[in-house]
Amino acid sequence: MRKEKINIYIFIMIISSLLLLLNCKPQKSSDGEKAQDWRTLITSDNEKERASAQQMVVDRRRQTIGYLLSVVNSPVKEGEEFYSSVTSRNIAIFLLGKLRAKEAVTELAEWLVPKPGQRQTIWELRMFSPAGCALVEIGLPSVPVLVGVIKSGGNSALREECIKIIVSIKGLRETDILFEDVVEKETDATKRENLKVAQDMMKDPKSREILWRVYKKINQLE
Repeated sequence: MRKEKINIYIFIMIISSLLLLLNCKPQKSSDGEKAQDWRTLITSDNEKERASAQQMVVDRRRQTIGYLLSVVNSPVKEGEEFYSSVTSRNIAIFLLGKLRAKEAVTELAEWLVPKPGQRQTIWELRMFSPAGCALVEIGLPSVPVLVGVIKSGGNSALREECIKIIVSIKGLRETDILFEDVVEKETDATKRENLKVAQDMMKDPKSREILWRVYKKINQLE
């Protein structure tokens, strides 16, 4: 009988200890989360903690961009709207533009024109595709990639989209100078010819007027 009482006492002690540990865990987790919050660390008196906050924000941005790119590059669903601003893909594209994510430029350039399976319903007049808008927001880091897209050929819609984006970023005269330079330096005959096609398009008076209007609109000059 005495032995049974001792066993019961030991059992009760073990249960009590476990309950105590469980009650302590939430507080420890909360304290840990607070200690790891960059908003707390960035105002710390400790230099290492402030540096840690800086790295945390950089890491979070990199992870966010990586995840958004995974959404952008997800498989196309049949009938997915290319221009709609509320698809998961286009929301991710929009956010990459707002983040000025130069790391995303190459992959965004793959979505300047519709992919097979995407629909092209247009409810309102648009100057750019969703990816085009993002590349304009990102700015100068977009330009070399877009020149590369023009060099590689593609259809006229893709070429026109690339030119509009470059002009919106650099302006007409600066884009003229850019094309003069890249055409002169290009040694590959096919790429050089593709650049000249784009250059000729820019020289066309009607196209030039449209490009000038787009530039003024984007840069709020009117």
